[in-house]
Amino acid sequence: MQYGLNVDKCEEIKRPDGIKRNLFTSLNVRTTGYIFVAGLLLGRVNLLLNNSNSKGIAPFGLAFLLAIIMNNNRKNNFIAALGVGLGYFSIQDILIDKNMYLTSVIVLTAIYMILRISRKRKKEILGFFLIFASFFVYGIIINLYDLGVNITLCLIETVVIMPIYYVIKYSIDSLEEIKINKIFSTEQMVSICILFCLLVAGIGSLSIYDYSIKSIFALTLVLCIAYTGGAAYGSMIGVAMGIILGVSTNDMMACIGFYGVGGLIVGIFKDTGKLFSILAAIVIYVALGLYSNELTLKFGIEILSSCALFMFIPRSLINKYESEVNLENKKNYTVDAQLESIKDEFSIKLKELTEVLSAVSKYLGDSTENENLLIKNKGSALVENLADRCCSKCENKSSCWEREFNQTFNAFQKLIQNYEDGKVEVPKDLQRKCVKNFTLVKNTEAIINNYTVDETIKNRLAEGRRILSEHVSNVMNSIDNILSDFKKNVMIDLDMEKRVKKELNRMNIQYNSVFCYIDADGKNKIKLNMDECDDNVNEYCTKNIIPILNNLTRKKLCVRDDNYNINSENKECIVTIEEAPKYSIVSYGAFIPKSGEVQTGDSYTFGNTNDGYYTTILSDGMGFGPEASKESKSTVELVEKFMEAGFDEDKTINTVNSMMGMKFAEDEKYATLDFSKINLYDGEATFVKIGAAPTFVKRGNVVKAINSKNLPFGLVDEVEVEYIKGQLKAGDILVSISDGILDIDKFAAENFIWLEEYLKQVNDDPKTLSEKILQKAKELSGKEIKDDMTVIVSKIYIAE
Repeated sequence: MQYGLNVDKCEEIKRPDGIKRNLFTSLNVRTTGYIFVAGLLLGRVNLLLNNSNSKGIAPFGLAFLLAIIMNNNRKNNFIAALGVGLGYFSIQDILIDKNMYLTSVIVLTAIYMILRISRKRKKEILGFFLIFASFFVYGIIINLYDLGVNITLCLIETVVIMPIYYVIKYSIDSLEEIKINKIFSTEQMVSICILFCLLVAGIGSLSIYDYSIKSIFALTLVLCIAYTGGAAYGSMIGVAMGIILGVSTNDMMACIGFYGVGGLIVGIFKDTGKLFSILAAIVIYVALGLYSNELTLKFGIEILSSCALFMFIPRSLINKYESEVNLENKKNYTVDAQLESIKDEFSIKLKELTEVLSAVSKYLGDSTENENLLIKNKGSALVENLADRCCSKCENKSSCWEREFNQTFNAFQKLIQNYEDGKVEVPKDLQRKCVKNFTLVKNTEAIINNYTVDETIKNRLAEGRRILSEHVSNVMNSIDNILSDFKKNVMIDLDMEKRVKKELNRMNIQYNSVFCYIDADGKNKIKLNMDECDDNVNEYCTKNIIPILNNLTRKKLCVRDDNYNINSENKECIVTIEEAPKYSIVSYGAFIPKSGEVQTGDSYTFGNTNDGYYTTILSDGMGFGPEASKESKSTVELVEKFMEAGFDEDKTINTVNSMMGMKFAEDEKYATLDFSKINLYDGEATFVKIGAAPTFVKRGNVVKAINSKNLPFGLVDEVEVEYIKGQLKAGDILVSISDGILDIDKFAAENFIWLEEYLKQVNDDPKTLSEKILQKAKELSGKEIKDDMTVIVSKIYIAE
């Protein structure tokens, strides 16, 4: 609660005097225009009761007005009444009781302007009652009908309005749901099509040079909906248009056939484009005209006018309507929107996690800084501790610490500094006046020893905090990178999904579901869910499914060994098929331990990654034997795990360097790193070397040495990672070695020359070549292995 606020009473917030409310305040111009035009056109639609009488009834305007009234917007009610009234007035010559409809419009609008009814059902009942009452009073007073006849006629006209009202109300509600990207049901689309057809019918008998505007716009509407929605919607709008125009012209069967067939043909040919769809429609209309003997100039010009009008509709407008009319496109759009919402929600959660990690990292870093701030106070604390031990019971305390405080304090500091520097030397001032020199020296030695032990522990803890802080910060940055990749556009390929399903069905391949998408790197991936399958699913897919999909996509696809799994609950098999890499790599590692040792101090690993790369990791532990092996193995495992977790090379290397540099035992050693990563799709290679021996790339008879001058892990606080890029191709050979291979001639300026020259002369498979290199190095060293020797040979092939 806030104090000091003067809140005596609640005051009503009043409208400023400069703003006055009126009926037309904040009218939406576009919505107002739609309502007015719709009311005008629907007010002009009439139903002819028989062929002999050219006059009919017009229930559509009142049904529309009542539907607008149900939305509880008095401004829109007035606009709709104005449009419907003008519509009735414009066709008064062809209405049986023209003034009766105008009277009903006035009564409905006036009553609902006065009354406020919240329940929809009561409003509907009142509306139908007002319409019936208006008809009844008009029949009694103006037409002078008998009571029985008047009641019958009023009931019939009111009952006719009821279904029309519900259709128009349903279509208006459906159109309002466009704002929420709703996928329309068939019933909603039918009601919307009926409303559009009624609007076109409201054009009436307007013409230009005796050519019917209604016919031109009616056919244009059928062509648009058929082209955007397909044959089903084309037939539906065609039949609806034929029925409505047929009722108003007493030629229903001909209209249904004319518009229905046109919509069907254009919908069938929609995938060929606008031009061929129009040509197909013209051909079928010419055939219908010839068959019915109604192929006249007027008939042909109206059809050509509709086709030309359809052709001039912009493609952007067609796409916009297609996204609403075409259920498949609307579904795709809705699914994409939902996926984006899920991605945003997931991104928010990850962002919150990164903020927490950032706070933890900052706290740990601040703790280390706070330790540094305390150093300046430690000297005073040591002096006080020493004085408490030696001077607290001394009879000369007052003389030393009261009269000569500064000299005594400085002398104690000098004594402590001498012991820290390794000199057992008492300052002259203390030798002259201190009566407890021996006790002073002994206590100083004890304090310094204790202080050294404490500082060692604190330094280790501070180093641990620093490394932990850096590690948490690296985790945070890696999550940010993962989040950035997650936000990249992963496109759902629904067209490919449809084609895959069709082809699998044609080849009688059983499946439960198919999901096709293009990942952030632009690679096609197909995810199949199949019924229970055995351990040979990879072989099954390779023999039965991959050839089908290769022919379909015109790309070479594959199933990696780690790209399938089995759901433990329902035994459903989930297989991910992706683009096959362009290259494959075969590697072989060979090693010889140092003479007299059983275990080598080198460790290595190689293989494919989940994201389409091939990596080799080689580490040489400093020294030899089990201890060196432990260091190198830890380095290889750490680098491998960090890379699998999504850390980039820079953060991985510096994190491992920090962990290797935090030594808690005197016998711990350091380790090197030789890391290479090759993109199996384009052959781009990245090399990173941390104190490692050169890597050799052999292409034909040309050998190139790749080297770097970085120190091994643990010798520097932060490693400036040097990335060496290269482009590889099929037939290239990579040779990674530990420094034991080159130690046969340590005094040479470039002790790898012999290996470079040797590689120019040989060209074998990885296994043979690695063994030959070891054998050659052993011969050159005089049969004495001075250090652990390890060779990894990798050869690049075109993937089969």
